[in-house]
Amino acid sequence: LTGNFKMAKNVLVVGSVDTVGRAIEFSSKGPAYDGRIKPELVSYSVAGTSNSAAIVSGTVSLLQQAYKEMNGELPPSALIKALLINGAADVGRSGVDFETGFGNLDAYASIRTLKDGKYRSGTIASSETQNFIISVPAEATNLKVTLVWHDLPANANDAMALVNDLDMRIETPSAEVVLPWVLSHQPQSLQQIGERGEDHLNNIEQITITELQGGDYTISIGGHSVQGAQDYYLAYQWDVLESFQWFYPTAS
Repeated sequence: LTGNFKMAKNVLVVGSVDTVGRAIEFSSKGPAYDGRIKPELVSYSVAGTSNSAAIVSGTVSLLQQAYKEMNGELPPSALIKALLINGAADVGRSGVDFETGFGNLDAYASIRTLKDGKYRSGTIASSETQNFIISVPAEATNLKVTLVWHDLPANANDAMALVNDLDMRIETPSAEVVLPWVLSHQPQSLQQIGERGEDHLNNIEQITITELQGGDYTISIGGHSVQGAQDYYLAYQWDVLESFQWFYPTAS
């Protein structure tokens, strides 16, 4: 590619990590010019990010096939993006960061989320709020919820790419309100871990809650500033304490 600032908003940018999830030096780091999180995802390759992107593309095909077998049609690409990001394993610094994004590709976790039906979708207008209730068992831990929407195009040379701004928050059974992780894109803060807050920059938002209590969690999606109506997709998952599963990697 020639020229500068070719940083798209609705694509999935993939970086490279080694076998233990460390960012490779040749893999480009974020943020985008307006502070958005890049890359969104990383995958294994010590030879080049093209290899990492190919592994992610193959996983996308598996997700598309699984969705079509379940629903008789191909899935929306924003849903696939939500499943990939939500299934990713955290690597690098704790939480989202500008080197490894939302984590390292985990194809099995993403496909399991799809097959378990742990995803939702909706269409929202400005100043509207939509709620989803998920019932989390008492033995659960590490709840993760990811919101993705494909935004309208901004004007060329806009200082900020985001047009339709959605907000996500979660209310726990004890009425605690939990906000997404946000990163500071100031030069002196690029190595800092994320803080919870409202995100008015990215069209991906993620909330993680490590310690859970059994009960109903309310996921609220708000149309902070929306032109017309905006489709969105969210995926969620949790781990289960005192459980173990082994999947042998070959047929025999």
